Amino acid sequence: MVSKDINTPLKQLQLQYDLLQKEYEYEKELFRSQTERLGIWKKQQQGICWYPVTAGRTYYNSLDQLVVELERTEERDTEHAFEHGRPVCFFEMGEGERICYLNFSGTISYVEESRMVVVMPNSESLTELLQLKRPGVQLFFDETSYKTMFATLQSVMRAKGNRLAYLRDTLLGKSKPEERQLFPVRFPWLNPSQESAVNRALAAKDVSVVHGPPGTGKTTTLVEAIYKTLHRENQVLVCAQSNMAVDWISEKLVDRGIQVLRIGNPTRVNDKILSFTYERRFEAHPDYPELWNIRKTIRSLQGSMRKKIMTNGKRCVTGCRVCVSGLRSWKSKSIRTYLMRPES
Repeated sequence: MVSKDINTPLKQLQLQYDLLQKEYEYEKELFRSQTERLGIWKKQQQGICWYPVTAGRTYYNSLDQLVVELERTEERDTEHAFEHGRPVCFFEMGEGERICYLNFSGTISYVEESRMVVVMPNSESLTELLQLKRPGVQLFFDETSYKTMFATLQSVMRAKGNRLAYLRDTLLGKSKPEERQLFPVRFPWLNPSQESAVNRALAAKDVSVVHGPPGTGKTTTLVEAIYKTLHRENQVLVCAQSNMAVDWISEKLVDRGIQVLRIGNPTRVNDKILSFTYERRFEAHPDYPELWNIRKTIRSLQGSMRKKIMTNGKRCVTGCRVCVSGLRSWKSKSIRTYLMRPES
């Protein structure tokens, strides 16, 4: 028999946490068993594996991440399930057709039909990969989203006497959301339901939900609410379930003269919004060449430190460590200064 207090916010969240834990364990075990059972050919046909691959260019991208380009040389016409942001692991075939996995994973930065760019954890892992004669790459179990959901649920459940606790109780029905008393704004270009939704969103102190079937103009309503909110707020954070949705909203706001900073993988952003991404705006800054030279200096000093540790021990690299620390601090301060500066 279900307890009557199951409808309290904490009970609901704990139930969601327990169900998520079961889902996580099931998915992880399923991935492990399938990976061990399937051969290379079947993995290729399912689109979760490329074998063999050739390693091409290695470089540091605009986010100062060490990346390597990989290209598959066989089964090039087979569709794949590799996507930006998904983790991958590397392997080679050992004796008796046994798969030998390397003890690290990377993250896909960019992928197309037969080529991908992978962010490597460090230079040592890149060296290990490049030493393989016929390497392969396959999707790795992605724990990132689960870890994020677990951490978020725990934070929400632990919250007491703060804004997070208040929003938790409001969203789960324990408290009634508050509204401001505002004079309704007229939007002649919207239909009555859209106009009402915008006014409800503007009046909401805590949360406002716009609900409706596809094609009823929810995104148009959202754009109008954001535009109007920016008349009284300096910034608005916009999130959506897909890159396409964020791009559409960003494009509509740009058309109305709003300064937009698009955050996300530039390869997934449409051409019109590409110049508004963090990476492109950062690269266009006049101080970017200087920052890039500092990055190169840091990497050079790190290489020198590793060589000195191997030959002379750790005492000889104290000065290098101090220098690297100072350069990293300056770089971080420069980035913060650029991002926080007022728009011209």
